[in-house]
Amino acid sequence: MNNKKKINQSLAQFIKYSIVGAFNTVIDIGVLNILSYITGITHGKFLFLFNFIAFLIYSICGYYLNINYTFKENETKNAYFQYSSLLFLGMILNSFILVHLTRRNPLIHILHHHRSMAHLNHLWLNISMIIGCTILGLLGFFINKFFIFNKKKAL
Repeated sequence: MNNKKKINQSLAQFIKYSIVGAFNTVIDIGVLNILSYITGITHGKFLFLFNFIAFLIYSICGYYLNINYTFKENETKNAYFQYSSLLFLGMILNSFILVHLTRRNPLIHILHHHRSMAHLNHLWLNISMIIGCTILGLLGFFINKFFIFNKKKAL
């Protein structure tokens, strides 16, 4: 395969991976918001639990979309374990990022006259989630592409 074809294939995979990642991010943020609105929790260590619940849902969904749509691989016996292990580590890192970013809400100092504190805390929680998901999404693509769903590795 020539270099141009490899680059185009990698770009197409990255775009598909980004679409699947965006879908998983919607699931992640949706679950996080539902749990946050139900409990009123917008910061702290309970966000680890919220992220774990969301992880259980989006890891299964993302695996099947990535294996069938993004990387078009035959399912191997260790692929789900490797994929979910990577996502689990990502969820742990994302939880640390989320807990760290939500400790201080910079929006309160900027917009405190225009919105309620609860609204600003939920808004900052979502912004923090998007920051963490973006960082880990980029890292996850390269790990998935070169280690988990790597055709050359399986040969």
